[in-house]
Amino acid sequence: MEYPLDSVSVKGSKISFVLGGGSLSFTGLVESNAIIGTFSAGKDTGAFSLERSAAPDFPYVVQNLVFHSGFVRLAGSLYVPRAPGKYRAVVLLHGSGPQTRWGTPRFIADRLARSGVAALIYDKRGSGESGGDWRTASYEDLANDAIAAIGVLRAHRNIDASKIGIWGHSEGGSIAPLIASRSSNVAFVVAADAPATVTYEGDIYRVSNALRDSGWTGKNGEAALALYTEFVTVARTGRGYAELQRAMKEAEREPWFSWLGIPPRDSWVWSWYPRVADYDPRPYWTRVNVPVLLVYGERDRLMPVDANIATIESLVHTSSNDNISAIILPKAPHTLDIQPGPRDSFFWWHVVAGYPDLVIDWVERV
Repeated sequence: MEYPLDSVSVKGSKISFVLGGGSLSFTGLVESNAIIGTFSAGKDTGAFSLERSAAPDFPYVVQNLVFHSGFVRLAGSLYVPRAPGKYRAVVLLHGSGPQTRWGTPRFIADRLARSGVAALIYDKRGSGESGGDWRTASYEDLANDAIAAIGVLRAHRNIDASKIGIWGHSEGGSIAPLIASRSSNVAFVVAADAPATVTYEGDIYRVSNALRDSGWTGKNGEAALALYTEFVTVARTGRGYAELQRAMKEAEREPWFSWLGIPPRDSWVWSWYPRVADYDPRPYWTRVNVPVLLVYGERDRLMPVDANIATIESLVHTSSNDNISAIILPKAPHTLDIQPGPRDSFFWWHVVAGYPDLVIDWVERV
């Protein structure tokens, strides 16, 4: 997955390195051709060993590249199978927040390229090596970034320009129909954990579930959700901050208040939220006339899975497009991975069974 290390320290035969924004810390000793030591992941600890090995011989070539979306410079990597020919291709879209090409996008790009499908991954604007700032961008801006990436693939000598699709998760799944409705060069759409409602409504749904999952029920849960809903209204409309401030002052001694994490007035959230809060993906789904695959985690708590599938299927059918399928991945949360629960022993998180293999199989068939 090629996660970059946050830091590396070498003192004699002792080596320490940190990654994951400080969440994983490794300390070991060099012994012959190995590094042997211990790691910590939050409260959990374990042992590790790293041995020298030959560099892997990948069945694809990675081409690092730079392209532009308007005046914004974007950096990415293109994974192309080694064998000569014209390949189908996928542009991988970002989830919310700062996102680089490393981690899950790198993992999926590897799997695609091994299967004979080229993949373009890139750093979201304002992340990694890309310019711009996603916090000052609208979803239309992010859609234009993806359309620019499609243009890069169309100009590549080893890509079949008629077989380029998009694959987005969460926020990427939300803007996928916007991209497909704007560009006639999208051959298929994969939307994983895609919202099917206005952004701010989905935000309130997410927080209502999170409150219950955290034990804030009854009057505490109702009061907390009411305050968060008031914050959302003020953030998206720019009106009523004085009233919100008074309500926050009254609630600041409540046990759930700090849990809500309402941002201070000087936070970037206040200028970003109005750009995305009223975005509604539903009208764009009615204009998608290419094959669509929906993927959801069975235990997604950020959105109602069955209702979303039914809504998007109905909207796609209105354009006389019957080529839409849906997959629900068992036991998977919104992140589409399996992680230890509160009472489980530690294990490394891993991708849920069937993802991304089922998606790649679908891409090959359509």
